[in-house]
Amino acid sequence: MDADRRLVKALEAANDALQHLSMSPDFGCLDCTHIDRLLARVVDLPTEGNQRNSRRNLLVIRQWMITEGPGVVLLEVLGQLYWRLGELNGKQFEKFKASLQQQQSYLALIQDTGAVTLVVHRIRHIQRSKSDACQDFLCELSDLTGLKVDSPMADMEVLRATSSSPFTPNSVGSLDSASSQETGFISLIKYVPNSALWGGDMEQLLIDFYINGICPGRSLMSASNFYLSILRVAESCESTRYALLSLSASYIREYLHSEKERYHQAELYYSTQALQALARQISSGENFDAALATSMLLMHHDAVNGGDESSLCWSVHANVFDTIPTEFVNHHSDAALFIRTQLALARTAQTSYRLQDTQLHSLETKNWLESTAPGEAQRICSIVGLSPQLLFLISSITSLAFENKGPMGSHKAMYTQLLETQLQSLRQWTTEVQGEALEVVLATAEAFRLGALIYLRCRLYGLTRFNPAIMELNDALTTILLSLPVKGHLFTAIYPVWPMFVAAVTMNSDKRDRLYQRAVPIREGDKNTLPAVLSRVSGLRVWLANQDPTQQRREGWWDEMLQPSSSTTALPSNRLLCFG
Repeated sequence: MDADRRLVKALEAANDALQHLSMSPDFGCLDCTHIDRLLARVVDLPTEGNQRNSRRNLLVIRQWMITEGPGVVLLEVLGQLYWRLGELNGKQFEKFKASLQQQQSYLALIQDTGAVTLVVHRIRHIQRSKSDACQDFLCELSDLTGLKVDSPMADMEVLRATSSSPFTPNSVGSLDSASSQETGFISLIKYVPNSALWGGDMEQLLIDFYINGICPGRSLMSASNFYLSILRVAESCESTRYALLSLSASYIREYLHSEKERYHQAELYYSTQALQALARQISSGENFDAALATSMLLMHHDAVNGGDESSLCWSVHANVFDTIPTEFVNHHSDAALFIRTQLALARTAQTSYRLQDTQLHSLETKNWLESTAPGEAQRICSIVGLSPQLLFLISSITSLAFENKGPMGSHKAMYTQLLETQLQSLRQWTTEVQGEALEVVLATAEAFRLGALIYLRCRLYGLTRFNPAIMELNDALTTILLSLPVKGHLFTAIYPVWPMFVAAVTMNSDKRDRLYQRAVPIREGDKNTLPAVLSRVSGLRVWLANQDPTQQRREGWWDEMLQPSSSTTALPSNRLLCFG
């Protein structure tokens, strides 16, 4: 009886709200106090342990908005419904919705574009209020420090004003507060613009999507997120702007079924324009730092969009380092570190024989770490998830694996022990984020460090996955991987794909299945490189299962594993596996 009474009370509250809403067809006279209060909590879900029940109830509202439309939140107009719904269980809530769906007034509400516009406007209002507060505080600080405070949105307006392509009208309007739609995306893409704009100003939409959809999903460290910094580069560099637009188009076309071909053509157009502009830029000796940013975006684009066997590998964009005069290359820029990271990790999945016959890029052979500022070598990079020093150590392990000549080859054991000691004592750090975000960033960096230790002991010492030392490290790495978020606001592109590869090939099949299951939301989410990596590991299952469990050490097994004959899904000879 109590359960039925709770359902009746919730329906009464909803009907009262529907009746109140019917008195104001344009919603212009609504008091949004309760709506804003609920939306603020739905958008920014509580994280404290003692708020678990509130979080669960808010997730019900959030999912209701996503499945039936944002207008349902207007039923909170009288401030009664939320706590009534919190008393319902799952079956009662389904009965509650089914009852509402029989009412024309409810159906009219969730289909009303004015209701959708109002809710989106209120979300933007809440977002802007927080943003404005932060901006005001930064301005106060700037008065004390003398530092100039800029906004990414100002960069977006400059980009719009300077854009010119077949996809952009001559008159570029600004995006108002109701033009974008927060839809609760939980994968790498955090936002997709309102569908009403899909047929409008394409470049305006692509830039908006890049800023609000792509950039937040690249890193938890927003202040040093180089993807945002690229906006300023794109103001004055044509190749960077085109590369940015092409990358944005390649992602957004996945959401626009009716406009997919149009945005695919835009993607091809902008990438072609970016390459042509980049060639002119390098030839004329202009803005080499921007050239690195362009190449980084193009590499990102090619890595996540795959390609057939006849297409060039994503790594071709590292050629920029071989075309720019060495004295003009900033090896410490985030763009250089991003490109170097992709190459260094990819080399770990190549055989020593293959590496000996490979012409390495200049950025791979230069000892760039020596000139890194003291204390900065251990700082975690916001867009790759590990520190420059750890990347250098991983690259050095690979070099030791195939360099049999020269000082490193002749003193291989000594250098191996030195690298292992450095890995064991390495402490990576950042002060940019706090709380849960800091925990995720540090855990991610630690996953890379543990992966590097396993990689060293397997590739250089020949320890197999049956060796107690490898099993212990694998347990520690697996614990971290299973604890890291795979969706939601804490899940970003710094997720440790390479450590997952290392863990997967050094564990038993049961643990591997658990790891695969944990990664399902990533594999089914937005464009990323993990599916190709896991497919490569899956092709090794038979080979891995046939390894002798009595052998705790076997020289060269890592190279044997990487041989095409060991896998049912070997990569084409002209392509590298991307772990970034």
